[in-house]
Amino acid sequence: MGAALHLAHAGQPAPGERHRTKGKGGGGETFADFARQVYGDQRATPLAREMLLAFGYATMVAHSEADRDVHAVWSTARKAMGATRTGRRWRLDEAIAGDAPRYVSSKDREHRVCEAPRLRPHPDGPDDFRNVRGICGNLADWEHYALEKRPGTGWHKYRWFCKRHLDHLARVREQLREPNSRAPQPVPNRGGLLPVYFDSDWLTTYRHRLDSPTWEPPVYGISADDWPTPGVEQVPPRARLRLAALDGTLLVEPDQGALR
Repeated sequence: MGAALHLAHAGQPAPGERHRTKGKGGGGETFADFARQVYGDQRATPLAREMLLAFGYATMVAHSEADRDVHAVWSTARKAMGATRTGRRWRLDEAIAGDAPRYVSSKDREHRVCEAPRLRPHPDGPDDFRNVRGICGNLADWEHYALEKRPGTGWHKYRWFCKRHLDHLARVREQLREPNSRAPQPVPNRGGLLPVYFDSDWLTTYRHRLDSPTWEPPVYGISADDWPTPGVEQVPPRARLRLAALDGTLLVEPDQGALR
């Protein structure tokens, strides 16, 4: 993936950065190039893409490097995304909170089938999933699961058991106790894209948007590019926009409603 953009402090170009024309990033990269990178990033949700593009538009199209003002850049990005339905908050602020790095596990209802061994073939025929997998297949209650932590990622796998097979559940939970204790902290699988494309004080920003002054990023880092995901090739380091925040005051000012 090509180099991303730089967003410098107002009137302060990034070290070693060449002067760029309006609509272009470092190394002559255009907003179209940046948008292509964002849309090609499979980690980005629709809301995250909109957020990244809003910042890219504010820094590459709406404001030239010569007239780039920190407040103007953030104001443009916020207005590009608009306010929430109630009009009391900017959607950009909510998108930033949603980009806080974290691990999200899944307990989807369609996966909540009892995996206890099947003793007799199910009458629905050999192609029925219960016969193919050799499992009970009954729907399990939400609390009847054993949590397995993957050894490489710490990611969670839920192993479900129905009321008829609670003895299996107890046995599996006991079997998993020791290996789970050795599993690493879960590798994040959500957020962390703002630090990929923009250089700023994201720790302070995330803490403010989460309303959690003690929030800490995962041990793997605050940028999604730094997270080790088995089977996924690491993204080469790229240049980033430097997103100024006037010593943090712009990002931590109290919310007084979006349309004020």
